[in-house]
Amino acid sequence: MGSGPADILLRALALGGTRLLFGLPGGGPNLDVIGAAASAHMRFILTHSETAAVIMAATSADLTGATGAALVTRGPGLASAMNGIAHAALDRLPVIVIADSIPGHDARRISHQRLDQHSLSSAVAKMAVTVHSDADEAVVGRAVEAAVAQPPGPVVVTMDPGPARTSTLSARPEAAAVSKVVADPAAGLASQLAPLAAALASAERPLTIVGADAIPHTASLRSALVGSGIPVLHTYRARGVIPDSASEAAGLITGGTMEWPLLAAADLIVGIGVDAVELIPATWDYAAHVMLVSEVPTTSAEYFTGASELVVSLSAAIALLRRHVRSSSWPATVGQAAKAEVTSRLLAAAVSGPGLMSPIQVVTTVRACTPRNTIATVDAGAHMLAVMPLWEVDEPHQLLISSGLATMGYALPAAIAASLCESGVPVVAFTGDGGLGLTLAEIETAVRLRLPVIVVVFNDSALSLIKIKQRPTGQGDEAAVSYGEVSFAQAARALGADGSTVRDTRSLADALTAALARNAPTVIDAMIDPGCYPRVLDLTRGAAGREGGQRFSDQYLAVSQKSAGRLECG
Repeated sequence: MGSGPADILLRALALGGTRLLFGLPGGGPNLDVIGAAASAHMRFILTHSETAAVIMAATSADLTGATGAALVTRGPGLASAMNGIAHAALDRLPVIVIADSIPGHDARRISHQRLDQHSLSSAVAKMAVTVHSDADEAVVGRAVEAAVAQPPGPVVVTMDPGPARTSTLSARPEAAAVSKVVADPAAGLASQLAPLAAALASAERPLTIVGADAIPHTASLRSALVGSGIPVLHTYRARGVIPDSASEAAGLITGGTMEWPLLAAADLIVGIGVDAVELIPATWDYAAHVMLVSEVPTTSAEYFTGASELVVSLSAAIALLRRHVRSSSWPATVGQAAKAEVTSRLLAAAVSGPGLMSPIQVVTTVRACTPRNTIATVDAGAHMLAVMPLWEVDEPHQLLISSGLATMGYALPAAIAASLCESGVPVVAFTGDGGLGLTLAEIETAVRLRLPVIVVVFNDSALSLIKIKQRPTGQGDEAAVSYGEVSFAQAARALGADGSTVRDTRSLADALTAALARNAPTVIDAMIDPGCYPRVLDLTRGAAGREGGQRFSDQYLAVSQKSAGRLECG
């Protein structure tokens, strides 16, 4: 086995559990990396774009817990990867992106494809490392360790085939300054947890927000909260920590208005592993005190007006929560009732014209026709406002989305990675015509790899979410947000996949049944009426959501303080 920097890097990744390397090869050091991957028993997956490769690597990291790996060429390859790197950065996913480069000793002479790759990478990634041919295990190891150190993120490793006395490393200051918090001895830990204990002791209507950093603590959170009657709101990436079937599962928190009734009624809000990067830039105007519990310092407390941040072991905080939660003055099954209220309002918005389906009908039909353990990946766009609250899950990582960056072009690459990582589990990619247009060539990747991914396209020939946002300003025009008609079913067949066009729920159900029986990818081109999208946006993020929430609050949350039990402390 070789001993060059590529061999050292790929062996380190393999030892950490990395099994897949995604990307596009080039000449020079790129070929060394592919050879080193083969020697490390790592499978190379050829993709059609660098951003798709990094999204696949990030999704692999999300699902397996091992660092994701992607390979790109110098110059245009690394530049093309930046959107995927940004996704991994904002969703806190550990990824190593390996790029080749013009040798440093030739940099003054050669300008073709030469970029300042170190500065480009440092602006987006957690760390940028230039590794020369004489780099040792310490330099390479630091790059791998940086990707997984809290908070995790992407590290760009530029391979320079020339020698150097030292290798160049650069990290964003906030990334370099943060390290994982180690729990103090029992006495110190009790002191750190005292503010949370006091807050829980006096709260009558505590509410919990669960974020992505809580996923590793799913079992203990379920032990603490399921059966407690305390409502739990999930960020997008945390969905499934508390199963949607549990009475405490109260739906989503996005910074919008669908979660308003519970947040307005709570007298204490406890955030477990919450990162405000997942929330839309909206005003936080709730009266309840917010306590954010995390294992690393964050900037999230600035989003939640008046919040306190408790940097401490999540395991210890959850154990405290389990000991203190006994009863509260919340009505029985308030969480499930709040989620059901949002669902009923969304279903009522499912209207469509003749020969077309409502986006909501598409989501509910796919959910009804697929196994409970199906993994759904969701692109950014208007359709996500229907998918995210209506797609019910039992476990984490069954509903995947680019949350921090909210980038289009996520769903199909993520679905390919999910199908590779979770063999035998059905995978559905929900995407709009805009998102699939960005990644259409990756259907060939799924065909080549014989992955039974089901791609459901919400086809309305428009950037519907941008179109809605454009209306209140009175600016823009139809041409700025509209596409010509495209048959994605025909495009899929041209790329080797099965494709079908559906216009009603019966034909959609039939297409899903056939797709689930097929050991190959399927594209279902769902012709939709986008007319309900403005109403859905208003119900989830606008005035209609608050109005509906007020009705729910008046009917369901009017509990007599005399008859309400208080939170007991153990």
